[in-house]
Amino acid sequence: MTETPPTKILIVDDEESLLNLLKVILEANGYRTLSASNAKDALSILNATTDRIHAVLLDLNLEGSRGESLYESFVAIDSDLAIFPMSGCLREEIEERFIGKDIAGAIAKPFLPATLLKTLEQGLAHIAQ
Repeated sequence: MTETPPTKILIVDDEESLLNLLKVILEANGYRTLSASNAKDALSILNATTDRIHAVLLDLNLEGSRGESLYESFVAIDSDLAIFPMSGCLREEIEERFIGKDIAGAIAKPFLPATLLKTLEQGLAHIAQ
């Protein structure tokens, strides 16, 4: 029986301490991670990675980029990505900004690790791996 490879998640956030914290939380819970601190690097990673990236944690307030436009670029590269927008606003406000778009779940900062993991688990359950 073949073992399923771990879910790979691209973390996109320009706050280095949060980027590192997310990596630690996710990797401690069996996820593989890639990270980018800006839109250009995130797009390069998505375009260059040969094995599948399953999900993206996307900070909506990257310096020099709006999360909504980056979302469109990500979907153009891989329409099967589970995208989880993150922001310091309320979860409902994040969802409102993405009305009509297929997001896997919204993550409001600050978050508890258990809440983050639950949101990821629920959002990833809806995609085929």
